[in-house]
This record gives sequence, structure tokens and C-alpha cells, in this order.
Amino acid sequence: MVSGKYSALSGAISREQTIANISNNLANVSTTGYKRSQVSFESILNGEKQATEAKGINYSRVSQNFTDFSTGPLRQTDDPLDVTIHGDGFFKVQGPDGVLYTKRGDLAINGEGLLTTSNGLPVLDDSGAEITISGTESSSIAFSDSGAIYTLDKQGGRTEVGQLGLFTIADTSKLKRESDTTFSLEDISQEAPDEGSRIIQGSLELSNVNMVAEMTKMINSYRAFETYHKVLKSYSTISEQQNELGTLG
Repeated sequence: MVSGKYSALSGAISREQTIANISNNLANVSTTGYKRSQVSFESILNGEKQATEAKGINYSRVSQNFTDFSTGPLRQTDDPLDVTIHGDGFFKVQGPDGVLYTKRGDLAINGEGLLTTSNGLPVLDDSGAEITISGTESSSIAFSDSGAIYTLDKQGGRTEVGQLGLFTIADTSKLKRESDTTFSLEDISQEAPDEGSRIIQGSLELSNVNMVAEMTKMINSYRAFETYHKVLKSYSTISEQQNELGTLG
């Protein structure tokens, strides 16, 4: 009976973690460039060991938390500082504790003329340096398909002032989720310049979270959690009755 109780407890904990993961996805359904987080489960014992050592009791746990990097829908904004990476590339930005990667393309120019993300992180160029664009209106900025940054004068002439750094990650599972829409990478050898993606100016890649699908998962997870909770209550009731029977005579 104790084994069954722990089996139900492990299932309840796993479902609770799943609910927390889904809640975070739903909270970011409108966040530009957000990538959906997913969890997978595993049995602590499986195969022959499941039938012999565990005697059919299934202890489950969350195996891993991973990110779905599939492309989200695009929304046209016509804002010259809104850019989308069409392809597998990432922007490189300077975080508080080191270099980070993001798909978020709603850019801005701060008071010092630095090109930043909307949450204030400096955007880096292809050499890892910050990009400065000073003395111009945002409406006078243009991006080429390759990420080159130009300022436009009144006569239509253009001057190149920088280059967006676009990078691919060989194994995206190596990316560690950080705050907002950013990711860190310990193994820098996974990074390479991205020559296959292109920049689309005046549009944004939205979150790839499907609200209907996530809500369905939330309902199913809540139901499973409630079932495990009822099982645990049943085990508690049986234990109390066993204790009472043990005191008779």
C-alpha cells in the first residue's frame, strides 16, 4: 500500500510541475518572440524492472524541460525598428551577466544611441560589439535582408552604420532559458554565423504558444492532478482505519 501511495504522490508532483509550465506559457501568449516550454515524463523504473523490482508500481517524474523553437506567427507592424528573423537564426544581445540569444525583434534606440531590445538589452553586431545609431529618427533607419543597418537621408541616400549579428545554434537543446525571451549558451562552439536567414523589417514574430492547445493540456493536467489527490486521500483513510483496527482487543 505504501508503494501505491508514493506512486500517486509522484504522479501528483509531476502534474503540478506540468501545470506550472503551462501557466508560464499562457502568461506569455502575447509576448513577442516567446518560445513555448514543454515537459516530458519518464518512469523511474521501466521494462522488466518495472514488473519485478517495482512490482507494477509506476513512479513517474518530469524527465526534462525543453523549448519548442518552431516559428511563431508573423504580424506586420510597419515600425522600422521591428524586425523578424526569417530562418533559424538568433539575435545576440548583451545581458547583465554575459551574452544572451533571443528571437525578440521589437528593437529600440536608447538615449545614448545604442540599439537595444525593448527590455533594454544592447543588441550586438556580427563581431560581438554594441551597435550605436545616433543623430537620426527611427523612421530614417532601414535594414537589409542580411541585417545591414542603414540611415536614410532626405535625398534617399543611405549610409551603412552597423550590422545585426545573426547566429545559429547547432544544438538548440544546449540553450538555457533565462529571463523574458532570452537564452544563454555555455558551449560557445555551438554558435556559428547565420548565413541562411534573412531579416524582414516592419514585422514581428509573435509567441508560438497555441492558447487552445495549452488550455486543453491545462484541463487534462488538472483532472489528472485531482485524480492523484483523491487516491492519496483514499490511502490516508485506509491508513486511519488500519490504525483503528490495530487497537481493537
